[in-house]
Amino acid sequence: MNQPSSPSPSSQNPNSEGQPAEPSKVLPIVALVTSLCCAPIGVLLSIVAFIKYRKATGTTAKTLSVIALVFNFVVILPMVGIQAAIAIPNFVKFQCRSKQSEAKGNLKALYVGEESFRADKDRYSMGLSEIGFTPRGAKIRYEYRILNASENSFLAEAVGTGEMAGDRWTVSENNDVKNTENVCQ
Repeated sequence: MNQPSSPSPSSQNPNSEGQPAEPSKVLPIVALVTSLCCAPIGVLLSIVAFIKYRKATGTTAKTLSVIALVFNFVVILPMVGIQAAIAIPNFVKFQCRSKQSEAKGNLKALYVGEESFRADKDRYSMGLSEIGFTPRGAKIRYEYRILNASENSFLAEAVGTGEMAGDRWTVSENNDVKNTENVCQ
């Protein structure tokens, strides 16, 4: 019977002469790739890889760790900052416009109240309580008033207060809600 010869100890481990094994390149490469997809995780993996391989001299794993870390801080993080600089003003504008929906909705309700009052009394009213109007909303940001009312026409307005100061909306007997002064530019 032929028995397979056992490999010599030097062929089992190429670094058997006392040299340390080459660190794996997987972690730094994963850090670099992850930084493209998700910057915060890429930064953390880059730091872990850098700490793990900082004492290993002259390895490609250490070089890749440094590249991944520098790439995250020089390229990816500034890009996230630029995206935030673009997104935040747009978010503020949309938030302002959503607050304006209070004025639009309440002025439409005021219009309905005026039309109901006119159907009963053959004239429009100058009093908000007389038409049964009370503003609705979790936080009332506008003051509502009727500027003029006659048999055939009325004009009411909503004037912004507090954070919406300077914003002005009107509604007339034609149910045309208009933003006459806009603070959400």
